[in-house]
Amino acid sequence: MNEAAVACNFCGAVESALMIVKDSFRVVRCCHCDLVFVGNPPDQGFLTKHYSFETGYHEELKSNPASIAFHDAEARRNLALLSRYRKGGTLLDIGCSTGLFLAKARAAGWVVHGNEYSADSAQVARATHGLDVVSGTLQTNSFATTSFDVVTLWDVLEHIPDPQATLRLAATLLKPGGLLIVKTPNVDGLYPRWSLKASPYVGFWGHAEPPGHLFQFSVSTLTRMVITAGLDPINVTHARIPLTYSFGTVAQWLRSLKWAVYCLAFIPLAWVGPTLRSGDDITLVASRKP
Repeated sequence: MNEAAVACNFCGAVESALMIVKDSFRVVRCCHCDLVFVGNPPDQGFLTKHYSFETGYHEELKSNPASIAFHDAEARRNLALLSRYRKGGTLLDIGCSTGLFLAKARAAGWVVHGNEYSADSAQVARATHGLDVVSGTLQTNSFATTSFDVVTLWDVLEHIPDPQATLRLAATLLKPGGLLIVKTPNVDGLYPRWSLKASPYVGFWGHAEPPGHLFQFSVSTLTRMVITAGLDPINVTHARIPLTYSFGTVAQWLRSLKWAVYCLAFIPLAWVGPTLRSGDDITLVASRKP
C-alpha cells in the first residue's frame, strides 16, 4: 500500500480529512472538492491478484446458482434502466464481469462489446456467452473513438484507480449524442451519512469497501467529474443497494444483539433514502454534446 499522501484524482489537492480506517485502509475526503477515496491505495500487483479467481473474486459466477441469480437480477434491472433512454444501438459495458448484462442487452437487440479488468471474469464472459470482451484496463486503443451509442459502468467506477481518466476516455468512445450511464454507491446518501456518524460508537461503517472500492462518489462529485470529462448530465436517479447486501438476512440479524439494533436503526434510512432523493446508490446519465 502507498503510505505517502495521495493527490485527489479530481482536483489534485493533497489535503484530505480522515473519515475512517477500515482493514488498514484510510478512507479520506478531499478538503477542496469533497471527493472520498482511499488515501493509501494498493498497488497494481495487489489489484491484479485481488480481481482474480485465485482470491475468490467473482469465482462463484462460474457455477454458483444463487450468486448467478443475484447478479442476473441486477443485470435485468440495469437493462430496464437503460431502456428508459435508448432501445438499441452499439453498446460498450466497462467492467462487464462475466457478461450477464451484456448477454441480456444482446438478446434485446443491442450490438455489444465489453471491457473487463479481471482476466478470469473476461474469459467466462467469452466462453459462456460468446461475448467480445477486451481484458485489462481500458486503454486509448482498446476501442475506436466515436463508435458507441451507449457506454455503461455498472458499479465499476468506484473500483477504478483513475476514474477521471476513465470518464474522459469513455467520452471519446461515444458518438455525438451518445449516452454515458454510471451506477455507483452514493457516499452522501441518507444511510451512509448517518451510519458514518455512528461508526465511532459501533466500530463499523459498512458503506466503504476498500480495497475494492477505491473511491466513494456523491451526486455532486460524480456530476462535476462527468462535466469535466466533456459530457452533459441529463438525470440522476436514486436507489437503494439491496438490503441483503448491506445488512444480511433476518437470521443473521438475530445472531448478535448489537447487529440487530444496528439493522433496526439503519434499515429504515436505507429504505426511505431513494424517496428523499438520498439513496445509497445513484445512477447518472450524461450525453456527449452533438
